[in-house]
Amino acid sequence: MKEQIERRRELRKNREAERNKNTLGLIKALEKRGMPAPEIVAMIADAQSISQAEAQKYYEQLVVARPY
Repeated sequence: MKEQIERRRELRKNREAERNKNTLGLIKALEKRGMPAPEIVAMIADAQSISQAEAQKYYEQLVVARPY
């Protein structure tokens, strides 16, 4: 039982890491094409079915944390 819980946690962490990687790739591509940050945030909100405020926090988290 404990092993199953640990596997689920690990799977959840892997999914979140993959989602962050994909979203960061999208952000980079859109920035490269000259899309302004508010439009990028709106796209993230739409794509992930989250609020604009959540998308803004997510965008800021990824942009600040990203390696150049």
